[in-house]
This record gives sequence, C-alpha cells and structure tokens, in this order.
Amino acid sequence: MAKTQKIKISDLQINTENYRYEPVSSQKEAIDLLIDEQKDKLYNLAEHIIIHGLNPNDMIQITPSNIDKTKYNVLEGNRRTVTLKLLNNPDLIDQNKHGILKKKFKKLQDDHKTKLVKEIDCILYDNPTEADKWIKLKHAGQIEGAGTVAWTSQQIQRFEEKVEGKSSIALQTIKLLQNSQDVPNVIKNNLPDLKITNLDRLLSDPAVREMLGVEINNGIIQSELNEKEVVKGLTQIVKDLVNPKFNVKKIYSKEDRKEYINTFPKNSKPLATEKAEKPWQFTANSNIAPVKQPVKKTKPNPKDRKKLIPKNPAIKISNSKVNSIYHELMDIDVTKHTNAVAVLFRVFIELSIDSYIEEHKVGNSSSLSSAKSGINFQQKMDIVVNHMDSKKFADTAICKGIKAAIKDKNDILGIDTWHAYVHNNRFSPKAPNLIITWDNMQDFMVILWNNIK
Repeated sequence: MAKTQKIKISDLQINTENYRYEPVSSQKEAIDLLIDEQKDKLYNLAEHIIIHGLNPNDMIQITPSNIDKTKYNVLEGNRRTVTLKLLNNPDLIDQNKHGILKKKFKKLQDDHKTKLVKEIDCILYDNPTEADKWIKLKHAGQIEGAGTVAWTSQQIQRFEEKVEGKSSIALQTIKLLQNSQDVPNVIKNNLPDLKITNLDRLLSDPAVREMLGVEINNGIIQSELNEKEVVKGLTQIVKDLVNPKFNVKKIYSKEDRKEYINTFPKNSKPLATEKAEKPWQFTANSNIAPVKQPVKKTKPNPKDRKKLIPKNPAIKISNSKVNSIYHELMDIDVTKHTNAVAVLFRVFIELSIDSYIEEHKVGNSSSLSSAKSGINFQQKMDIVVNHMDSKKFADTAICKGIKAAIKDKNDILGIDTWHAYVHNNRFSPKAPNLIITWDNMQDFMVILWNNIK
C-alpha cells in the first residue's frame, strides 16, 4: 500500500540497484556513478529546484530499508535525490574528478542557503514490487498508450505558445498553411507529422527565405508577396519534408539548401512580381506574441575576454576526459595562466580529433586507437576535415579554412604554432592569439562533437 510521508534528505538512500546502471555495492559508488554520468545535468537540475522547487506531480518513491529501519531506499527519483544531497553537501563530489562541478555546487549552496531543501514529501511503499508497475509506466515508453507518450517537437512548441505566449517561426508557418484555402487537404493532413527541426533549418536560411518571398522581423514572418504565392513555395517544402523517401541530407548545409530550392518545380516557386496590396504577417490573425529571434553576437574581442572558451555555445562532449579539459579551459584565466592554457588547448584539440577518428573509423587503421595509429597531428586533422567535408557535416568553406590555416606556418592556427606551445622552450604564447585561435575554430569544434555519439 502506498502513502505520502515527509522524509529527511539525509534519511534517503540511493538505490544501489538503479535500473539505469549495473548494481554497485555502496552508497558512495551509487552517488559517484550518477555524478560521473550526469555531471552538469545535476547542476542544471539543482538550479531548477532552487528556482521552482520540486515537481509536485512527480514525487520521489521510496521503501523502508531492510538494513537500517531509520532509512529509506529510493525506488524512483534517484537523480533528484542525489541532486538534493549535493546541494546540502557538495563535498560528496570527488574534487579530483569533478572539481569544477563541485565548485559550482558550493557557490549555489552559498548563494541560496535559505532555499536548501532538507525534507520532502515522498510516496512510501511497504513493498518495492508495488512501485514497479508505476515506474515501468513512466520509463518504459508508450506501452501502446498505457505509458507516458512523449511530445513531439511540434507539440512542445504548441504548449509554449499557449502557456508562455510565444510562437516559433515554424509554428507560424504551420498555422498559415492550416488556414490557407490554397493548401491541398492531403498536405494539411500531414502537417501534424511535420518535423519542426527540418522546417526550422530551411526557414533559417536567408536564401530559402528570399526564394519564398518572406523575411523575419522581430520574430514575425512577413511578406510583401501575395499570400497565395508564398503558400506555393511552403506547400512544396512540406510536401517534400513529409515524404518518407526525402533525404534530410539534401538540406543539411547551405550549399545543399541552395541546390534544393533550385530544383523546385516552376509552378511551386513564388513569383516575385506578384505583390500584395500591403506587407502582411503570418501572425496577423493571432494574439500570440512571436518568439524573438536571437541577435547574432559578434565574436568577442580578445581584450574583452579572460577565458579561452566562452560559455556559449556549449559543446556536448561525450568523452569524459575531453569534457573535463573543455570545462577547465572555460574556467582558467588565460591572461594569468597563458602557458598552461596553450598546452591544454593543444591537448583538447588533438584528443577531440582522436575521438572523431575513432568514432567514424577513418584513417590508416580502424582497429587501433587514433593515439596509437602512428599518424601525426596534421595528418589526423586532414583526415577529419576531409571526412567532415565529404559527409557534408560541415560547410566546405569551414573545412577549407581550417585546412589552409593548419598548413600555413605563419598562421596562429598553423601546425608549427601548435607544436611550439608544447615543444619550444623559447616560444611564449600570447593570450589574445589563443582566444582568436579558439574563435576561428569554434564552429568547427561544435560540428565535430555534434557528430560524435
């Protein structure tokens, strides 16, 4: 039988047989395992809890401990429980493995001492098997409708529109097509299945918008062409995107998208001469406020930044060692520790390249690790750039720029410069040059790690 009971955080024990992982033998191992796997996700959850509190619709589920009658084993909600424990005691985080994360939790604790959660309402089960059926419903997928049915991207945006009062570019477009008399019913019927990300990718391209005869102003799509003309082009896009045989690689890069719109049938291309009586907006009949499009930030002036790597855009790095180095480079003051940053920067780039080579099994040998392959740094860089270019992971311009810079001995991205950071006892790096180097490589590194699982 289940009942609600208030329990102290200190009396909650992390499940050593958490279904997420292989069983462990102690509380420390169970906590360490979650920290190792979740890292900054735990910190993000901690911030959300501090601001909003715990989700009242999803209480932590527990059962009495068989060993210590004063304690309770967590059946569901181990991640939240670990986060609450870390907020109350950041020293649970291993300094050697996750020093930066520990520092962030300590600051969060110091800044919000009055908001720390000491006890919470839990669902207490006498027998853990009673909770199993509910845990399965939450985590085991849809189970033909009995379980949790995840929202699609389009459904998420509809929620944000209704609750938060903002409408995305893609959703404005979908609503226009739904309400248009010029859109065939077969297209309208497929709109709920349209992948928002693909539509966003196209509408974010200036060349595509120019062909469609639309522009984005303060988050609102608008046009000077007749609505019928605009709908022609948008209908063709939807027709393609909902076609199961359509290959998304056709619209991946800027060059791909340009080629794609050039293949449009003539009767699907809006006529630029067919002007509307006055400019109109996709949201003209809606009270919903549009999503403000982010203003493109110029690359920072080296004199205005003391850290090699800015906080945004954040790169998701799957390799734990490389991820740790990445976050250290975001934390170290390059103006004070220039040599240390230069050497660590070189290590970060090469380990990233190694990770990509091993992920895609390119280079001289797919059986050995990249570090043992016998190929040098420049050769590895060439392999990766050529592969990214051939697979259309990155724009050709980005790849050409990286290759040219690496081969240029006088460039700050040049291979001799990278070697000198580590091997030349007479060469001293300069902080502004290091920052410029990162700024020149940032887009490349984002794309590289986006293509590593």
